[in-house]
Amino acid sequence: MTNEEIDAKLLSLADAEYKEFNAKIVNSNLKMLGVRAPQLKGLAKVIAREPENFFDSYKLENYEQILLYSLAFSFAKKMPIEEKFARLDKVLPLFDNWAHVDMTVGAFKELGKYRDLFLSRYARLVEAPEYERRFMVVFLMSYCLTPEYLPTVFGLYEKMQCDKYYVNMGIAWGLSVALVKFYDETFAFLERGTFNNFIVRKTVQKARESFRIPPERKAELKNRFFPVLPRA
Repeated sequence: MTNEEIDAKLLSLADAEYKEFNAKIVNSNLKMLGVRAPQLKGLAKVIAREPENFFDSYKLENYEQILLYSLAFSFAKKMPIEEKFARLDKVLPLFDNWAHVDMTVGAFKELGKYRDLFLSRYARLVEAPEYERRFMVVFLMSYCLTPEYLPTVFGLYEKMQCDKYYVNMGIAWGLSVALVKFYDETFAFLERGTFNNFIVRKTVQKARESFRIPPERKAELKNRFFPVLPRA
């Protein structure tokens, strides 16, 4: 597909009603067409199979174009990992919303095979702007919640907490998943008191909303950290 055909396809998939709905959730400053995520993923997979010169020539101006590009290189099975990282370097500064971050991390399954390489190459993300930093946060949750990497996750989450909402929410999300997989270790780490109040409160809230944590542990979390929290 040519770039013009790709853009025409995006326009044909645009839904004004969905655009209005998604704009409120995503909160991006980028122009948005209103293409649903499954349709974007489907188009990205088509491009990933036969990209031609897409990755070198496609313009990245609106919400869908940036996400399409990110999903396409994430899905590209024949693309070497270093080239994928080069493509990631191109889009990371363009991300201005949580959806770009979370969907790209989710699609970029190869990151699970190159955890050490990613951690080394992208160490700068620990102190990066909000959405680039969130990329590291969600990467750690998605691919590093294992016994081997758990201390690394905790240590980096500790360093990455800041005054940015989507970073702190991402850390709380990651810690709530860590409570599902490694309850005792995560509970003990939270007890150290090194996370800000917002992160702890949101972690407990998310954990208490989870179907994967038994009631007695939810009660323990509530009583230990926030006895005055409303019932979940």
